[in-house]
Formats: sequence, C-alpha cells, structure tokens
Amino acid sequence: MKVPSIRFVLLLSALFLCLGSLLAQGTHLEPGVERWAIKTSLVNHPQKKKVTVNQLLALPNPVEREDAQYDSVRIPFAVGALHLQEGEIVTTTAWLHLVALEDDSKNHRDGDYHIQIRNSPEWQDSCIVVEVPFPKFVSDAALAEKCRKVRQFIKDNLLQGKEPGTRGNKLHHPVYVTITGQLFFDLPHVTGNPRGKRGMKSYTPWEIHPITAIKFSPAPK
Repeated sequence: MKVPSIRFVLLLSALFLCLGSLLAQGTHLEPGVERWAIKTSLVNHPQKKKVTVNQLLALPNPVEREDAQYDSVRIPFAVGALHLQEGEIVTTTAWLHLVALEDDSKNHRDGDYHIQIRNSPEWQDSCIVVEVPFPKFVSDAALAEKCRKVRQFIKDNLLQGKEPGTRGNKLHHPVYVTITGQLFFDLPHVTGNPRGKRGMKSYTPWEIHPITAIKFSPAPK
C-alpha cells in the first residue's frame, strides 16, 4: 500500500483545521435581537450623503427613550443641520482604531465586526461605532455579499488574515479609511453608560450599521 507523502498529510491537516474553525464560528454565533431587522437590511432608494465624524458626533437623538414601535421600523425623524435620518446611506472618512468580534456569551454573539473610528489618529474618547454583520445572518444576498467583502478587506489588510478578538484588536498604527453604510440609531443605548472597547468611549447612540463599503484613503496632512 502506498504511504501518503508528508506534504499531503500536512495539507490535509491544514484543511481540517481551517474547516473546523469555520464550523466553530458558524455554530455558536446567533442572530441578534434588538432592532435586528434594521441592522441587517437597507431601505429601497435611500438618500445618500457625505458626513464628517464631527457631524455624526453632534447629531441629536431623534428620541430620548426606548420605544417598542421602533423594534422593526426605522425612526422617521430627521435631525441636525443636515437633516439626517435613520436609514440614509452615509459616507465618512476617519481614522480606524479598533476592530472587535461580537462573540461574548454575556453580551452579544451575533458575530458583528464592531469598529471604532475617530477624526484623529490619537487614541482618545469620542469615537463613532460602525459595524458590519456576519454575512450568514443577512437575508438579502446582495447585502450579505457586501458585508462579506468588507469583512474580508478588514481581515486581509488590518488583521493579517485573522478574525478579530472579542476584546478588540487595537491598531498600533491607525489607518485612514472611507466607510459607507446605513445611518443607524442604536436605540437600546439611548440611556445608560457610554459604549466602547479598550477604554475608548462613544457618547452617541448613532452608528453606521451595516457598513456596505470600505477603502483606504489618503491621510490628511
């Protein structure tokens, strides 16, 4: 009987390890609950606007308390000088500081990439949270593919091809990126403590979620 070559055995082992990792990720993650239909969908023919991080940080809250009527519908009130409204597609350019995988049994296990961006390369508070869902939890095939491409870009270019950790991968050298996605109001966080990982806080419930595109941009001088 012919003995398998060492190279063949190593390739087979690597294949099983990779497959096992993918299966493990897919089996213990669970779709989210809070406003999940909004986080994983887009409106038809949305308004598209360019905004700065400072404009996002300055946006007033459209409502001041949780309301069950918005569990599955977007909040219809426009706010701020630009009259921004949940569901619009916005594009902003900022410094990306941190990427984390939402896979915490005590909090969220929906597999989102949680990302923190600022208008400065300095590690400080006042960030905007932007997120991209786990593609398998997105029912719209076209949107799921956009999410997959965004996540692949992040893994390939920022994380050496690996998944981010749940605590958050802090970039030692923040990168300047242009991000496009849905303007989303994280209603359950309208009251309570500021969000943010690794000591960087966000003082607004506004997010970009889901992200539909990301690319590098020339850093400001």
